[in-house]
Amino acid sequence: MAAKKKTATVPIIPEGYTYSELRPLIETTLRAGISVLLRGHPGVGKSSLAQELATAMNLELIDIRLAQRDPAELCGVYFPDHERQVLELFPPAWVKQAMQTPCLVFLDEINAAVTRLHQAAAYQIVLEHRVGQFRFHPETVVLGAGNLEEDNAIVSSLSSALCNRFAHFIMRPEVRDWLNWGAGHGIDEAILAYIGTEGHDALYDNNGEFAFPTPRSWEMASRVLCQAADCDHKRAVAACVGPSAADRFFTFHRIFGQIDVEGVIDRGLKIDFTRGKKAEPSFIFAAIFAVAAHICRRDSLTPVQVANIVAFLGSAGLDPEYRILFLRQLKRRSSVFELFKPNRDFQRLADSLVAIQARMYQ
Repeated sequence: MAAKKKTATVPIIPEGYTYSELRPLIETTLRAGISVLLRGHPGVGKSSLAQELATAMNLELIDIRLAQRDPAELCGVYFPDHERQVLELFPPAWVKQAMQTPCLVFLDEINAAVTRLHQAAAYQIVLEHRVGQFRFHPETVVLGAGNLEEDNAIVSSLSSALCNRFAHFIMRPEVRDWLNWGAGHGIDEAILAYIGTEGHDALYDNNGEFAFPTPRSWEMASRVLCQAADCDHKRAVAACVGPSAADRFFTFHRIFGQIDVEGVIDRGLKIDFTRGKKAEPSFIFAAIFAVAAHICRRDSLTPVQVANIVAFLGSAGLDPEYRILFLRQLKRRSSVFELFKPNRDFQRLADSLVAIQARMYQ
């Protein structure tokens, strides 16, 4: 009897890469002189990544929304030179900038119902790094971005010739990445706690409503929460992320408001995260973000308060992942964060977290 032929087991890999995975991948590709096409759902952070890459690579960002530009704004306009009896190309201002200074040319909405004329202009920009006879600075790079075909956004297919000139990457939303990003960009603490608790479906859900949750729309909701009157909070958030997501967020928000933050900081109140409802992720996220937010709003801390907070970080049931998120929040206020460094228990805690992170990325 013939032996059965073994078949290789192919691991199932989620389509696309997270924000943190893409940043070094795309930077390496651009530095190699290869243009990149980044695709992803609306609002997942493609434009934010372009800005971050430009800053990291010390390049000026030229942001071109193709769907909002006339082809002449991409490739310039020809004027007759009567003396020489030729047509002379006058390039747009952005081309002169890309020639004179190292830039990141960001062709956003590259597949958003753009015409063949747009694609022809983009082909020269991507392939040859020039417009007409005007060549870009040798260090200028090109990054294109567009939505995915399965989204409800208007998408037109790109020519195979243009596609073949790009290195292709897909961005997917990922909760941990967004929480880390949000902790450093002033996103409302209750929103961070809610997304951390509810996960991917709370962060991104194109549910058919006009407004729906995405990383971008949650950032919008965070900004409006800071400005709107208390009585308008729910309606303002619903306008950004949709009524369904707003209902779920404000249900969680009630838990967030129940944390005795001053008890933890001023009286050394202990929380046991291993028992009952306090062991649920929703309560743990609410507690760490509520305490961190309160600390960041203070101008100073006494040594006793610092000791109380360090003791809180050592609470039973508070896993390293939660502690790391807490410390990232504190780093938003560097002056307050510095107050923790003389505390020996904090030093030991920080060293252990650094060691844990190092093992995670080995």
